[in-house]
Amino acid sequence: MEKRKLSQIPREEATDEMVRFSERAAGTHIVTSREIEKDLLMLTFYAIKDLKKGERGAQLRTFFSKNDYITQDLTTEKIKWLTAAYDRMDCISLYEHHWDYSKHTGSWIPNMFFWTDADIDCMRNFFKEWSTEKEVRDWTAVERFQDMVRKRRLDARHAKETNPIDAVMETVKEIPDGFKKWVFEKAMSFSRYLIYSPRSKKEALARCTHCNGITLIDRNKVRLRNNEKGTCPLCGSPVTIKAHGRMPVHMWDKRVVSFIEPRDEGFLWRYFDASREVKQDGKTEDRLYEIVRTFYKFAPNGTPCTSSYEYREYKQTGIVRWCTDEGFRSSSYCTLYPENLPEAWKDTPMKYSALEILSANKPTEQIHYAKAIRRYKDFPQLEWLIKMGLYNLAAYVLNEHGDGAFENRRIGVRGLRKNGKNVFDILGLTKENTRIMQSLDGNIDELRLLQEAQGSGYNLKADDLKRFYKIFGCNTTLIRKENRRSTIHKICRYIEREGAEYRVGENSHCWRYSYMQHRERPDIREERLQNCARDWLDYLGWCKALKYDLNNMFFYFPKNFKKVHDRTAAEYQALQDKKAAEAKRREEQRIKRESEVMKKLLAEMLKENTGIENAFQIKGKGLILRVPRDAQEIKNEGAALHHCVGTYVDRVAKGLTHIFFIRKEKEPDTPYFTMEYNHGRVIQCRGSHNCGMPPAVKAFVNAFEQKMKDQAAKIERKCG
Repeated sequence: MEKRKLSQIPREEATDEMVRFSERAAGTHIVTSREIEKDLLMLTFYAIKDLKKGERGAQLRTFFSKNDYITQDLTTEKIKWLTAAYDRMDCISLYEHHWDYSKHTGSWIPNMFFWTDADIDCMRNFFKEWSTEKEVRDWTAVERFQDMVRKRRLDARHAKETNPIDAVMETVKEIPDGFKKWVFEKAMSFSRYLIYSPRSKKEALARCTHCNGITLIDRNKVRLRNNEKGTCPLCGSPVTIKAHGRMPVHMWDKRVVSFIEPRDEGFLWRYFDASREVKQDGKTEDRLYEIVRTFYKFAPNGTPCTSSYEYREYKQTGIVRWCTDEGFRSSSYCTLYPENLPEAWKDTPMKYSALEILSANKPTEQIHYAKAIRRYKDFPQLEWLIKMGLYNLAAYVLNEHGDGAFENRRIGVRGLRKNGKNVFDILGLTKENTRIMQSLDGNIDELRLLQEAQGSGYNLKADDLKRFYKIFGCNTTLIRKENRRSTIHKICRYIEREGAEYRVGENSHCWRYSYMQHRERPDIREERLQNCARDWLDYLGWCKALKYDLNNMFFYFPKNFKKVHDRTAAEYQALQDKKAAEAKRREEQRIKRESEVMKKLLAEMLKENTGIENAFQIKGKGLILRVPRDAQEIKNEGAALHHCVGTYVDRVAKGLTHIFFIRKEKEPDTPYFTMEYNHGRVIQCRGSHNCGMPPAVKAFVNAFEQKMKDQAAKIERKCG
């Protein structure tokens, strides 16, 4: 619509009859309509409150064409246009809702009244294609028309943003079938279960979710325990064993998987949500849908430039489509399809990164592969770790935030050494220990254990390191010779024997093991050993406190550990209770001694203040110091001065501290300042709302503190 042409239309004014009618009119506005030209209607709104004041000018006028509308604000001389619909304007309201409480019904009463029947007919004729026969309200057709125009305007604004995105998405190719097969055969290979139902003590009927085979299993030959790891007797694939009676109705296993699509410039990194639903009957349902697409291009210096999009609802429109990535969909940690990686980034700085080797050997592990683009540039030795088979260390370098993967030499933290000249310097290991790390594909914690053992001169074998880490985790303290009474081999063997049927804990129910959304759940047998190991270390600490001879293997490796652990815990608790009682007795004696000294000090000071009406007052500097009579007086003092001395009542009653009131000599009953005295000094002195001390009060407090010190010195000399 041509705003300049519309603004030149003369502004209409209300007639004398309209002004007179406004005195008895209800509602808020009188409306007139006029068809300026074909397919162009003007509605003019006169505010009744202005007409009552004698003002004839209109408040608004709206121009309607067959496909658009615009409103002019007539309350200002300067031309001002409004694009909002009537239901979004603050200055007018088409209807007002009234509720009839007696009939419990509501009705909408119009606030706008057309001046003549001709005005109504003109408006209805213009909007007849937007109205229906059943409508009884005159403004319904107008509102419907404005909704259409508003939606068209919004679609036009959205199109400016969505059309470029759609143009980019049209260049994206279909994902290959090989990727889909890899997702559920490799990336989701951890999500395989052997669900069994006992038929008798010796037999169980089992179904494998991977091969869908059903077979009877001899329980004397095959161990079936809920949530333990095992092997399917039919297809031979690794599975998690599940007892049918303890399974939830549904189990959801999820992974974020990614695929690199080669492009003429850079590459496209595509992220997908992969999920597998496992039901109690052993049936599974796989789902795969794309969530994020990130386009990579590289500057000549190797710096990546990215533009990312995510599949979600677009601006609360109810339309799900590709939108600018605002971080609503998580895609940082993922698994990476390795088959086409050499081709995908052969012309990029990542061509020698060897990530295809890492992803092929870690198909189920969620790794922050996107960080590799920056990490590989800063730490190109990442390629060495991958090609040496140290995949767990490479994954740690990618997943670690900042430079936390590398050693901070100033505080002596063990780990990777970023500035090492060769791989042995980077790992901080000898050649022999480096081979041990390779054989285990050790992670950062196993590296630290090996470094600690090497530093203490202990030659740790690969099997012992693996067993120790599985049981004790990264316990660098126990790995040292001086902190243990036996070899690593014997300690691990003892924990494996005593912890085979150890208690798992309160949260060991099946629901805890029912979801693998970020990482694969551990074998419950490992949790048993870890719980046993933690309790054993606690037991050693108790034995040391109880002064047992831990060089005696009878105490160091007790038989029937669970029973010995509980008995020793009771003995240790009894010792702690005895120490606590002794400490409490000593504290009570100290408080009693301090209270007696405090009484003597006050007695000496009160002798020097004879003639004062209250025997428990000390006078000086125009102020008096008074001892509270009871606990309620302390609480009243806190309420009057708006501070927290009322909370000190219990401490005062126990003799842990002392409270005094500072009052003006002329107003002895009016709270002024409150002082806390303890350990031979004034701890604090606060007035109303915790205000600080004026000079007079400060001088009085200093004099009191000095006098208390002098009296204490006199008492010590007398006692001497």
